[in-house]
Amino acid sequence: MRKDFRHMASEELLISGIEYKVRKLMDINTALMDENEKLKQKVDYLTQELEQLTLRLQKAENRIVKLSLANTLEYNFGVEEGKEKLEKLIQEIDRCIDVLSD
Repeated sequence: MRKDFRHMASEELLISGIEYKVRKLMDINTALMDENEKLKQKVDYLTQELEQLTLRLQKAENRIVKLSLANTLEYNFGVEEGKEKLEKLIQEIDRCIDVLSD
C-alpha cells in the first residue's frame, strides 16, 4: 500500500506541474495575442502616415519642378518672354493630349 500512496502522490505532483505549465502557456499566449493586436494597429497607423507623407512629398516635388521651370524660363528669357514660352509649351502639351486622346 505504501507504494501506491507514493505512486499516487507522484502522479498528483506531475499533474499539478503540467497544469501549472499549461496555465503559464495560456497566459503567455494571451499576452502575445494582445501584443500582436497592438502591433497590427501600429502598422495600420504607420501605413496611413506613410501614405500621407508620400503624397506630401509628391506635391513638394511637383512644386519644385514648377518653380525650377519658372526660374529657368525667367532667367533665360526674362519674365514676359518666359511666360510666352510657358504658354506655348502648355498649348503644345494640350495638342499632344488631344492627339493621343483620339
